[in-house]
Amino acid sequence: MLDARLILVTGKGGTGKSTVAAALGRRAADAGKRTLVVEVDVRQSAMSGLLGRAASYEPRPVGPRLDVCNITWDRALEEWLERSIPVQRVVRLILRNRLVALFLDATPGLREIVGLSRIASLCEDYDQVVVDMPASGHALALLQVPWVARELVAEGPIQQRAGELIELLGRPDTRMVLVGLPEEIVVNETLELLGRLEVMVPVLAPPLVLLNQVAPPSITADERALLARIGALMPADGPGGELVAAGRWEAELEDASRRALDRLAGAGAGLLSIPRLGAQGGLQGGPEAVVIQLARALVREQAAGEGA
Repeated sequence: MLDARLILVTGKGGTGKSTVAAALGRRAADAGKRTLVVEVDVRQSAMSGLLGRAASYEPRPVGPRLDVCNITWDRALEEWLERSIPVQRVVRLILRNRLVALFLDATPGLREIVGLSRIASLCEDYDQVVVDMPASGHALALLQVPWVARELVAEGPIQQRAGELIELLGRPDTRMVLVGLPEEIVVNETLELLGRLEVMVPVLAPPLVLLNQVAPPSITADERALLARIGALMPADGPGGELVAAGRWEAELEDASRRALDRLAGAGAGLLSIPRLGAQGGLQGGPEAVVIQLARALVREQAAGEGA
């Protein structure tokens, strides 16, 4: 993953995919790579909280060797037209014509092709580009567009660019990360997405599934039995009831984490688990501190995996 030129991060909403994208970017920058974290046409940049500075269309620095940007449709379209039409006066006339603008906005797949083209061009300027993709379903639709465009458009710049994007997605240094949580609904959606990606975006290398907020085993079988006995004897609203409830809740989280890991391990994709951050003493410093801790956790998990 560290050697990837392009990393596409997606997952069900609420799984922490933006935090993971920011952490992957910080990890690569800390490893000495010139890195860019990309948001895709978002109205409110998540990177302002995660990396300390909101993303704009043009890359802007947020740390040593680390930049962020936000690919917006209007600016990406302008850049696309400038690349496709060498006469700047014609480009300006197109952008000022409302009817043409409406036509371009309604052209199937053009918005996605333009956005992906911007990502491809950014890959030429950085050692690693980490893209905070839309949530699962929208990300899949976005990645499928080059195939659709190639079928619909027989020739021209869109057809040519679609072929180039398919080639980019199929490169061995392009990787995809699916972020999940140890929750049944999220695991179901992650497994479904794995299957759909294999069919609908077949050139992609097998994705890496990153299971976030895993509860590592900490409660022994004897402690679980003790919790059950105490719980049977102690009223829930009595003294110590909250402690028993907390112990049972922790046991349930550990069971859910184990089930999720077992199911995902059987899917044939790479699997990396990240423990709940702050479990050993809490988090200080806000979202930026979470990103730093997650980046360090990624390094530790990778080292542990390589050691195994």
